[in-house]
Amino acid sequence: MKKVVIALMLLLPLHLSASDLSKAEKVNALVEVMNLDEMLDSMNIQINNMIGSMHTQLEVSESERPLFEEYHQEVLAIMQAELSWEQFEPMMVNIYNKHFSEEEITAMLEFYRSETGQSILSKMPIVMQESMVTSQALAQRVMPKIQALTEEFHKNLKEHRKQEKQTQ
Repeated sequence: MKKVVIALMLLLPLHLSASDLSKAEKVNALVEVMNLDEMLDSMNIQINNMIGSMHTQLEVSESERPLFEEYHQEVLAIMQAELSWEQFEPMMVNIYNKHFSEEEITAMLEFYRSETGQSILSKMPIVMQESMVTSQALAQRVMPKIQALTEEFHKNLKEHRKQEKQTQ
């Protein structure tokens, strides 16, 4: 009896490993079906376009244009190195493995392989783009208020520290 229990205990990790592999394969299939690599490419293009249009916001003059172009190229190089699919994919696989059960992964895989799922996926890049534009507009509207509040806080903090030193 003892030998049977020991044998089962030794086989248990093999079973778990096979189960994990099955789930990992499903996660990889899900990542592929969801076209996450294309979504990342789309996001990188949007970021590139935003950076490219910064020269207008910064009121870059013609004489400053080469400086801006150099900056833009350096940012692109960093993005290509750090925000590549090769960097991003293992992180996404880990996130999906961590937060979703095999059953949930299977259900998502079935959904995203369906006509409705593919339709939703095809619309996601434009939804993400519009969401990003909307978020930026909101942030631009809120930032002056936050900056003013931050300046006021720094002023109050400086005054408070000055008073504390005087009372010591």
